[in-house]
Amino acid sequence: MKNRFKHLHLSFLITACFIITTLFLSFGKSEEFINYTKVGDKIPSFSVTTLDGTVFNIDALKEKVVLVNFWATWCAPCLSEMPRIEKEIWEKYKGPGFEMIAIAREQNNQEIKKFRDKHNFSFPMGPDPKRGIYDKFANAGIPRNYVINPYGQIVYQSIGYSTEDFEKMMTILEKEIKKSRKR
Repeated sequence: MKNRFKHLHLSFLITACFIITTLFLSFGKSEEFINYTKVGDKIPSFSVTTLDGTVFNIDALKEKVVLVNFWATWCAPCLSEMPRIEKEIWEKYKGPGFEMIAIAREQNNQEIKKFRDKHNFSFPMGPDPKRGIYDKFANAGIPRNYVINPYGQIVYQSIGYSTEDFEKMMTILEKEIKKSRKR
């Protein structure tokens, strides 16, 4: 009887481990992030109407350095990154030779405006409710940042938010802005 109980107990443990492992592998698997662009590529063509009604057309921004940021109101890493974008990028570089747009993936104007007002962001924001713009760049994952040089070429791209990635982006952005302002 003790052997039979040990055998049942062992069978139960093995089955439970198998089920837990299977569930973990099935549900724990994150969607693979695929980039449709890479550094050196020409920026995909797009335009978006910002919250203030201005049409932001990437093709019309030749000879400027541009930061394109993809985000969402529910994205925690985006919320960590955005105050830095406001203070360290937008407030510092806005003006001649630099433009930026923060494109809210799967969000509408009302959601974006409420979020922007709550957090006091002043940089240009626009909606991409059906991922028509985002899908030109990648299949998944935000925040995403793209630094574009005055020739329309991607010189930096990133996914997610980390202090190290942000510092690297800042270094490249500063270098590109300095070069463009000397021209």
